Amino acid sequence: MEQKKKDIKPISYRPSAEVREFLESNAAKSYRSTQGMIDFFMAKVMDMEKKGEIIIH
Repeated sequence: MEQKKKDIKPISYRPSAEVREFLESNAAKSYRSTQGMIDFFMAKVMDMEKKGEIIIH
């Protein structure tokens, strides 16, 4: 996922223990950082929403 703006502000996010464990284990499997996994999942969710596969309320 490309960052198109240089003025992107960091977002503070404190995942639950279960989410943290999931992110860390999958990051290790895919050679990504935990932040990279969050970016990957968010890109997938945004793509699914654009296609109408999911609706976020």
